[in-house]
Amino acid sequence: MLPKSARLSSEREIKKTLKDKQYESKGPLLYVAANENSLSESRLAVVIPKKLGKAVARNRVRRVFQAAFDNIRRKIAKNIDIVVFPRSAAFGLKTPDIEAGLVKCLSRIKLH
Repeated sequence: MLPKSARLSSEREIKKTLKDKQYESKGPLLYVAANENSLSESRLAVVIPKKLGKAVARNRVRRVFQAAFDNIRRKIAKNIDIVVFPRSAAFGLKTPDIEAGLVKCLSRIKLH
């Protein structure tokens, strides 16, 4: 589980990140929107709509994405807020596959 300081927790923060996004990436596995923050740490929010599955499946995908982000967050740029929208293709994948998709999307982030 990600520490509280590494999570975007309020709806207001997530909406602000989506509104002011400086980076956007769409892929078969996920959609990513990112924005700079004024903190010394990158933060993540995983948003999954109810139409993609029951709560058990959505929570599992959320945990897998958080574990993958926890593994790579020291390798990506600091002070970035990231909102991830997993697509249905991400359901059933394991952490290494999700991690590879995240790295691919996040490696292109060049925020100032």
